[in-house]
Amino acid sequence: MAEIWFSVTTLSTTSSMMSEEQSNHYRPSQGAASSQAAVERFCDGCNCSQAVLTTYAKRYALDEGLAMRIASGLGGGVGRMGDVCGTLTGAALVLGLELGPERMEESDAKEATYVATRQLQERFIERHGSSRCRELLEKDLSVPEEYRQAKALDLFKTRCPLYVETAVILLDELLNEKKINMKQKILTMLELQDAMNRKVNDDWRDAGYPWYRAIWTECAEMLDHYGWKWWKHQKPDMQQVHLEIVDIWHFALSDLILHNTTLEEAAELAMKGLGEPSEAVDFRTSIEQLAMASIQTQSADISHFAAVMQAAELGFDELFKTYVGKNVLNFFRQDHGYKEGSYIKLWNGREDNEHLADILANLDASSSGFSDEVYRQLEQAYPAE
Repeated sequence: MAEIWFSVTTLSTTSSMMSEEQSNHYRPSQGAASSQAAVERFCDGCNCSQAVLTTYAKRYALDEGLAMRIASGLGGGVGRMGDVCGTLTGAALVLGLELGPERMEESDAKEATYVATRQLQERFIERHGSSRCRELLEKDLSVPEEYRQAKALDLFKTRCPLYVETAVILLDELLNEKKINMKQKILTMLELQDAMNRKVNDDWRDAGYPWYRAIWTECAEMLDHYGWKWWKHQKPDMQQVHLEIVDIWHFALSDLILHNTTLEEAAELAMKGLGEPSEAVDFRTSIEQLAMASIQTQSADISHFAAVMQAAELGFDELFKTYVGKNVLNFFRQDHGYKEGSYIKLWNGREDNEHLADILANLDASSSGFSDEVYRQLEQAYPAE
């Protein structure tokens, strides 16, 4: 899609929006607390980018003073050069905090951040005709004379607050869409787990399986993969650690299904726990806390699980992708004689898990047919019987 930075027709519409009643000071619309807060910050002296980023600082436990410094050079279209509006660069920083990768290997998170940032900019352009400061203000702030004209015309008081408000409203919309998307993914995983459990035992809900015991046992295995022995050198195997976290998630989902009346209720509880990770001194401690909570309550503690995810730098999207892949592989195994003992686990000298990793690396987990495509490609790779 070609970049559309500027539309003369839309810009004239934007200019006409600055009607006489807005000529003195811009007044933010009522209702959205975050957009009002951002406008107030801008009017109190923040630049446009700072106003947006600092509004969300608390959400990400980001020191507000640090947020001020991070965004300080982005106002006025990056260093007052009249380029991309500072409200959008500030919003891009927020989207990075929300969606961005913590490690170089997390290409899916990087792509998700690009997509969301592009969506935000496109929606902003739809409303205001451009994303560039010099076109929004009709003044090039990099030219001293035009900067003086912009100040004399009170453009920073009559136009810029509107752009701050719009950026934050659009940002809130995107973040809310992500929350809805997250819940849908949790529901998908709950449905897949229920189906897998029924495939093993149709009456699994009444079987009395101790899912909590499976959780703390997996915690011990995860600790071994990470390393805890002080008398010998151990290098953390984070790939195996992540796989253990996904295995624990299988058991946690089963426990959530059992302890809630509906999958909807289970999804809400999972979202709450994942959004409120418990505090832990370090990764080993977070594993032990999850194990202890599971034993003490004889149930899955999602807040402690979230703390383990956080300490292991495993994002939710990666959890979803790997979980669905493993779930599909479990179905595939059952369909190809796993229970009877005829399943072939080594495919051309490599374990099925390795083939799964290759397949997942090349698929889009957000596509509607993701799980079906994983199964299809597993079938293609499976040795002829």
